[in-house]
Amino acid sequence: MHSQCSWPISGDLSLQTKRDGRDFIIPLAPPILVTPDNCVDISAFIRSGENAFSVVQQSDMSDYMFILHAHHPTPVQLSHLASYRKRHEEWVKITRAFCTSEPTESLWKRSQSRS
Repeated sequence: MHSQCSWPISGDLSLQTKRDGRDFIIPLAPPILVTPDNCVDISAFIRSGENAFSVVQQSDMSDYMFILHAHHPTPVQLSHLASYRKRHEEWVKITRAFCTSEPTESLWKRSQSRS
């Protein structure tokens, strides 16, 4: 999928849905988070079975077309995800280095026993 998405900037467009019984409003004019393809990923709100969404516009949006397109991740999206995962794994390694346990015996005793 190659997309030339552009988004309104008026603040007058949102996607409303529910997840786990909670209401969510996702701003679309402009969206807060977009994929590397400049699309909005709503996969976190999709569950097996019936899903319901409302696109709410509060001003004239006749210059735009809104499409819900289900697809496998694009190469650009997969590359972005791989980069994110790599940074996350590096961060986990760094934080684990700070979480090493203290020696069980005193460092002073160990130093004295070597002399």
